Amino acid sequence: MAEAAIESAPARPRRPFLSPLNQRRLQNFKANRRGYWSLWIFLFLFVLSLFSELIANDKPIIASYK
Repeated sequence: MAEAAIESAPARPRRPFLSPLNQRRLQNFKANRRGYWSLWIFLFLFVLSLFSELIANDKPIIASYK
């Protein structure tokens, strides 16, 4: 009986992830190719910088010095 009550509950209407105004802003931003690619390059470099301590510390993995 509890299962029937759960199944008969009306589904909540889904709200869009972005408002129509923000969807239009995102479309305009994606249309600006230089800005869009700059964002991805910046995000890549930012994520890479999060691991900079592992890449270049006092005992580097790749470089060695005699």
